[in-house]
Amino acid sequence: MNPIFGAGPSLSLRFSLALVISFVTITYDVYTDSSKQIRSYLNTLVSPVIYLANLPQQALDATSKYAASKQALLDENEILRELQLMQNEKLQRYNMLMSENAKLRALLQTNLRIEVKKSVAEIMAVASNPFSQNVMIDKGSSENVYESQPVLDDLGVVGQVVNVANTTSRVILITDQTHSIPIRIARNDVRGILSGTGDINKMSLINLPHGTDVKVGDSLITSGLGEIFPDGYPVAKVIEIYPDESQPFMNIVAQPIARLDRLKHVLLLWPQDKVGSDK
Repeated sequence: MNPIFGAGPSLSLRFSLALVISFVTITYDVYTDSSKQIRSYLNTLVSPVIYLANLPQQALDATSKYAASKQALLDENEILRELQLMQNEKLQRYNMLMSENAKLRALLQTNLRIEVKKSVAEIMAVASNPFSQNVMIDKGSSENVYESQPVLDDLGVVGQVVNVANTTSRVILITDQTHSIPIRIARNDVRGILSGTGDINKMSLINLPHGTDVKVGDSLITSGLGEIFPDGYPVAKVIEIYPDESQPFMNIVAQPIARLDRLKHVLLLWPQDKVGSDK
């Protein structure tokens, strides 16, 4: 019986034929220019395939670089924001000290301002009750936050802590109608009480008799009385004065220095006596 497929050339013959074809092809490629054109055509045909094959990897690399650069920018912005709060707190105290040095206060040496412990906190929520102005921050008793602790932003006093949980705290703003803060006029050290009105842009300087030396534009800073807010931090600026003689006291309106309507981060302060008690 004959096999279905006839026997082909021997293996040695096929090997020799392959060698001859390879030699001829190499010689043709070396000594002629037409092969270069053929290779160019082949590369042109293959290049889209190579591009498509590399496309997923390129897209993945681009996405990874974008995500990494975006996260790096977010981290850098967070660091710069905290640094700005820290530096502005120092600037507030520096401006107050420069003002006092200019007036040559006799008691300066007995009331030196010293560095205090501080920490940046983020606003988590704002009270929805129109009659209560307070915010929630992301730090609590686990980080030694305590009730009545002073709170600032990068410009001035924001308020004080009124309620502390383990990881969060509630801060009442200085403009809340139930809040008052002892202040003094930076220009002449006249002392008074600054109270909230319920309006986030207005406060009332109360109980100042008629004839008191106060002017529109005067800066109001913390007096240090009451043992809550350290002395010398900006609170508000006088914007209106109504000397109504029919009333026992002057009607003085001040505007908060802190940007209470756009808080994102705040600064918690630990006066020296509180730092010592937390250790």
